[in-house]
Amino acid sequence: MPPHKQVSMLWLLRYLAAVKGRMALLLLLLLAATACQLVNPQLVQRFIDTAAAKGDMTRLLGLAGIFLLVAVCSQLFTLMLNYLGNDVAWRATNRLRADLLQHCLRLDMRFHNLKTPGVMIERIDGDVTSMSNFFAMFIVQIFGSFVLLGGILGFMFAYHWPIAVAMTVFTVLAIGVMAVVRNLGVASSQAEREASASMYGLIEERLAGIEDVQTGGNVPYVMNRFHRAMRSVFQRGRKAWMLRVVPWNATVIMFTVAVTVVLLMGVRLYVSGELSLGMLYLIFQYTQMLNEPIEQLGNQMQEFQKAKSGLRRSRELLSLQSEVVDGDGSELPPGPLGVEFEQVRFGYSQDKTVLHDISFSLRPGERLGIVGRTGSGKSSISRLLLRLYNLDGGVIRVGGVDTSTLRLDALYRRVGMVTQEVQLFDGTLRDNLTLFDSAVSDETILHTTDRLGLSGWIAGLPHGLDTHLQAGGSSLSAGEAQLFALTRVFLTQPSLVILDEPSSRLDAATEAALQGAVDQLLERCTGIVIAHRLATLERMDTIMVLGEGRILEYGARMDLARDPASHYSALLRADRQEEPA
Repeated sequence: MPPHKQVSMLWLLRYLAAVKGRMALLLLLLLAATACQLVNPQLVQRFIDTAAAKGDMTRLLGLAGIFLLVAVCSQLFTLMLNYLGNDVAWRATNRLRADLLQHCLRLDMRFHNLKTPGVMIERIDGDVTSMSNFFAMFIVQIFGSFVLLGGILGFMFAYHWPIAVAMTVFTVLAIGVMAVVRNLGVASSQAEREASASMYGLIEERLAGIEDVQTGGNVPYVMNRFHRAMRSVFQRGRKAWMLRVVPWNATVIMFTVAVTVVLLMGVRLYVSGELSLGMLYLIFQYTQMLNEPIEQLGNQMQEFQKAKSGLRRSRELLSLQSEVVDGDGSELPPGPLGVEFEQVRFGYSQDKTVLHDISFSLRPGERLGIVGRTGSGKSSISRLLLRLYNLDGGVIRVGGVDTSTLRLDALYRRVGMVTQEVQLFDGTLRDNLTLFDSAVSDETILHTTDRLGLSGWIAGLPHGLDTHLQAGGSSLSAGEAQLFALTRVFLTQPSLVILDEPSSRLDAATEAALQGAVDQLLERCTGIVIAHRLATLERMDTIMVLGEGRILEYGARMDLARDPASHYSALLRADRQEEPA
């Protein structure tokens, strides 16, 4: 990540290239609106001078009509500018949101383990919203302000250059001050965004664990944490706001001085007869108009500081690289896939190794059952097979191919996994079962769900496969969710399937019905089943017993079950003793 001071807003301007047509229209509207703003004071000046000279009534009515028409056009142009400015900004920054989300989805699990969903929502949406607010009015107010300033000063130099010089000095000083202090509040604004992200992360984390919070009586503790987080957001926000308003306060002071000087000069010239009453009004009006673009520049300077802090955080996020690098495109062989682990070492952190020199070989079509105490490394093996993490040492081969050389999409197409937690997406039942793959037919879905015992549940839904499901899984029972996850894997027709505690949430009757379907699935592919309940492993060919990240035992299930000295045999005896009489 480059130093913060090297961050350029030009990086974000490239997102505006996709809306260049709308930007061109925006610029035309801006020029038309600015012309209306510059013309109207001159119409009033001519009206005043004509009236003072007792001019023709027809001319006065004509000037009044033109003034009214220009005023209406000015309001219409302003309305169109605001709409189109917001449209351009949101179209451009939505592309940035999409890039941020896509980048985050490609980062490895080490990154996601350190970031809560609440923090990521704030990084992807909250930071970009601050940039969107700035770019919504960037062209209209920043560019438009400079165009208006140039027009005002140009007319004033044509009418009276000494007053124009005074106005120019004020303008240059005001812009110079804002340029000097433009980054004054950027660091504080960034700290404000970080505090806001932490607060959202706290809210998301506590709501996700609402059962533990309520049953453990931890509501007062959570509220205390929340109040502290809000205090941090308030304190950092107050500091950031105070620093961001410095440019605006500076311009207000300078504008007061400039107006005083220009009015004194104008009144003196009017008294001496060098200026007409209409021209004095024009000078006064242009001086007042001069404040508008300067004030807009000051306001946008505040938005710029917030936008730049969001830009820094977005670029920081996009600069992160996944530790898991895509392979060079090796393909897996057809049919069931063999698995080889060779001296595999792995840890979620540098100071704690989870797997120690794991080596084993699984033939294509073979079924492996993995057992061990909690924390022995069972689930870590499955996650390494899917390359959710990089190895600390050793090699993993699937189908004889080193997984580090495989394209990730090629690996995921051939390897299926069922975990204990099932995620539902906001969509129809069909979309959730196929993961939005429209190529899977309804007949295939219904045939698969019938084999898994879900046909009765689907028939009871109001719209069958077209029933809309709620995100998160609240519309499914624990058993239905497990069967739901198995259906997803069935539909992908994998060559290697990993079942992580597939029956942990099922009652005995449902588990028995499920086992037949699992057997059918494993007939066509290699299977790895991780289980605490040993009954789940009765149809496995091979058993691996893990302990503290090491292989304690590996061999044919029947041989280990018959050996009274084996770890697996001891587990079977303990399991029988725990069964109710």
